[in-house]
Amino acid sequence: MIYFDNAATTKMSTEALKVYTEVAQQFYANSDSLHILGNQSSNLILQVKSKISQLLHVPADGLIFTSGGTQSNQIGIESLVEISEDRDEVLVSPLEHSSIYQVLERLERRNKFKICFLPVTENGKVLPEALENGISERTALIVVQAVNSVTGIIQDISALKLIAKRHDIPFFMDAVQAVTKIPLDYTDISGFSVSAHKFNGPKGCGLLFLSPESITVPSYNNVFQQNGFLPGTLDVPGISSMTTALQYNFPKIEESLEKMRILQSKLKSLISKDIRMVVDDYPGICGLILPRTQGQEAVTKMGQLGFCISTVSACSILDPRPDRTLLSLGLSPTEVSRYIRVSLGSDNSVDEIEKFVATLNNLFG
Repeated sequence: MIYFDNAATTKMSTEALKVYTEVAQQFYANSDSLHILGNQSSNLILQVKSKISQLLHVPADGLIFTSGGTQSNQIGIESLVEISEDRDEVLVSPLEHSSIYQVLERLERRNKFKICFLPVTENGKVLPEALENGISERTALIVVQAVNSVTGIIQDISALKLIAKRHDIPFFMDAVQAVTKIPLDYTDISGFSVSAHKFNGPKGCGLLFLSPESITVPSYNNVFQQNGFLPGTLDVPGISSMTTALQYNFPKIEESLEKMRILQSKLKSLISKDIRMVVDDYPGICGLILPRTQGQEAVTKMGQLGFCISTVSACSILDPRPDRTLLSLGLSPTEVSRYIRVSLGSDNSVDEIEKFVATLNNLFG
C-alpha cells in the first residue's frame, strides 16, 4: 500500500508513540487533582507549554489544548468575535476549511455577524491590497488560512497580519496544514489552530493559541480549566506526544520542504499532459484534474490497486456541494468533480511516485 493522503492525516512517529505510552503509564493522574500524582501531571503540562512556547515564539499562557483543528478553529473564532459590540462583519477568504464556515455560518444565522468574502487572484492568493480595501469600520475579525488543505495554496500571512494589526482588528489563522510544513512567523497573530495528527502526532489532540494581548470572551460560563476556554480533563499523554512530534519535525522544515519539492518535481515530469496540475505552491499537496474520470471513481480504483489518495479535504468528503476552494479558483463544477489530491509525506519516495504516476497515466491519462 502506497500512502499519498498525508494532508488528511499522517502516521504517528515512533518517537511520538513512545512518549504517549510512557506518559500514559507514568502520568495517569488528572492534572487538576491536588494530590502529588496530579501535581506531577500538572507540572508536565507546564513543561510542555514552555517547550511549545519556545518553538513557536508565543506566550505560554495563550496556549489551549483542544481535540484538534476543528475545535481550535471554532473556539478561537467565537472567542475573538464576541468582544464586538459595534462591529458585525467577518472578513474571510473563500479558501478556508469547512470548520471555519461552520462556525461563521452559525453566527450569521443568529444575526450576530455578516460573512464578507475576500477576493482572491486566479492562483488563490489574498493580496494585501484586497484585504486593505475590504476592511471597514464594521470589521470585527479577519480569518485567513496559512496553507490550504485541498490545493496547497500558501497565503502571505506576514503581510496580511500587519494590515490587521495596523487597523487594530483581530487576525485568526488556521495553521493546521502549515505547522512543521512551511516557515511561518506565529507572532503578532490574535489566534491560530494546530492539529497533532498532521505532523505525526496523535489524532484527537490539537492546540489553540489566543494571544493574551487580544480581548477574548470564553464560550463557557463557570469554567475554570484552561483559562475558562475549554472544560474537561486534559489528555496528558496526547499533549506530550503532540509536543514530541512538534519538537522532532519543527527543525526539519527546510529539509522536509526540499524533499517535497523533489517528489513533486518527479510527479510533474512524469504526469500525462492530459492531467492538469491546479496549483504549484506548497509542494506536499498536488491537486490534479483528470481529463475525463470523476475524482471519486479514480480514488476508488486507485485504492483497489494499493494507492491511497483523496479528492478534497476528508472533513468535507460527504458534502455533496462542489468544493468552495476549487470554485473560487474559477474551476467549473465539472472540473471540480474530476479533481484528485495527492498529498506527500516524509516517508514517501521517488520510487512510489513513479509507480503511482505510471498507474494513473495508464488508467486515466
